[in-house]
Amino acid sequence: MSISKWITHIRQDTQKAEAFDMVTLEAAHRIISPVVDAALDGRGFETVAPLKWVRCDGSPIRQIFAFPAWKGGVIAPSWGLSFDFVPHVSGSSVRWHRTNKSAMFDLTVDARDRALDLSLIRGEQMVAQKSAPVVKTAIVRADEFWRRVNSVEDVVPAFEWLRDYLSNGGLGFYNYVQHPIALAFVLAKTGDAVGARRELDRFLVRHSPEDPVSRRLGELLIKATSVA
Repeated sequence: MSISKWITHIRQDTQKAEAFDMVTLEAAHRIISPVVDAALDGRGFETVAPLKWVRCDGSPIRQIFAFPAWKGGVIAPSWGLSFDFVPHVSGSSVRWHRTNKSAMFDLTVDARDRALDLSLIRGEQMVAQKSAPVVKTAIVRADEFWRRVNSVEDVVPAFEWLRDYLSNGGLGFYNYVQHPIALAFVLAKTGDAVGARRELDRFLVRHSPEDPVSRRLGELLIKATSVA
């Protein structure tokens, strides 16, 4: 390699090294949080964790807005719903998430738009520059979805909309572990016992019928159906 090529190579490597500047999730939250808080101002959202906001209006349906981390040092906006009447599996236990702090995505809408990705490997300045337009666009889309759901009865068509939304490329509806559990309990609560059992069985396909998780979820589903 000639001296000139060697110098060019060194400069390129130096530029790459300078370009890589990892931002922690805590730092990203510090930068993005004021932008999100301003966009959600006066709407009752509470910051419950870094890059996660939850709103409860007294109903058993909580709205969530968040920036989950993805591969490649990227975070991207997601929004959706958490249901107080839906359990989740944690290890070998079945638990509830009935507070803002414990709320989790039972129904997840990922942005699925590269234009809304925020890279965490190019430094805090880059995150700050892109966060305002990303948050603005994401909140508009989140509001469009949240307006679909004003009651438990609205959740079933919202899930059907989501199934179609996730049907083209990327993660599918059942790639989200909580979707079949949540849909099962939503169907149970609205009186569709057959559909509820079908969705729960999708989740339990890898579990033995005698597994404590299978038995507990089955018991809770029967109880939910009986009080529908």
